[in-house]
Amino acid sequence: QVTDKAVAVGFGISTPEHVSQIAEWGSDGVIIGSAMVKQLGEANSPREGLKRLEVYAKSLKNALL
Repeated sequence: QVTDKAVAVGFGISTPEHVSQIAEWGSDGVIIGSAMVKQLGEANSPREGLKRLEVYAKSLKNALL
């Protein structure tokens, strides 16, 4: 261990596989931004966007279980 500071990894993280790999590396957190905005932007309505975001976030969370 190099530091007692929390380490979060971001930039290009977009799939459950990415999240799982980063967790295996020992990261304290994962930063996901653009991939979430993409989920909202591809939706046909705000309601659909929120539903897509919910499903996406759950898939990322499940990659950690």
